[in-house]
Amino acid sequence: MQESDPRQARSREFLRERKRARVLFNLISVIYPMIERHLFPRYKDALAKLDLPAELTVLDAATGSGILAAAFAGRGHAVTGLDLSERMLKRARKRFPAFDFRTFDLVDLPQIASGSYDIVCCGYLLHGVSAGFRETILKDIARIARRYVLVFDYCCDGGWFVRLIEWIEGPNYPQFIATPREAEFAGAGLAIDRVLPISSFGNAWLCRPLKESRP
Repeated sequence: MQESDPRQARSREFLRERKRARVLFNLISVIYPMIERHLFPRYKDALAKLDLPAELTVLDAATGSGILAAAFAGRGHAVTGLDLSERMLKRARKRFPAFDFRTFDLVDLPQIASGSYDIVCCGYLLHGVSAGFRETILKDIARIARRYVLVFDYCCDGGWFVRLIEWIEGPNYPQFIATPREAEFAGAGLAIDRVLPISSFGNAWLCRPLKESRP
């Protein structure tokens, strides 16, 4: 019997992971306002400190309820937000009806052309996915971004309450916080320009795609 293609097996693994994520985030969409109140001012403060040129286009991967997209739009950027959760996107479109939100699963990032956006960002996405899928996402967003990749996520253990929340989300949080970000980003073709603390357990990493990360 011929062995199955490892790439196909990995693709099936990612699709199972995404199916679980879609169900989870559709369920927790009703409590997301509590998370928004914590994150939205931190996103705005970080973007003010970074002060990126307003004419740069932005792709917000896993936009959720759209608050990171809104923080960018508030500074004059044209933003496209992608997410797989229909209920999260419904909330995003209700709050920000003028924005461009699209139903899109990150397993399909290879469909987006290289250098399509000046900035690709993601807010608290990476800690919730498996190491293999995280690697794939990072390589794709490094390829898609012309100038910057901006990642918001945990920088350390957030304590018992965060561990409880992330236990509900899935098993990937402990492995994520134990992984050195600089080495992981470098492996995906990203060089860190700036690191901004945004809370006692969260950072923003502003990165530049390395030339060799694009075909």
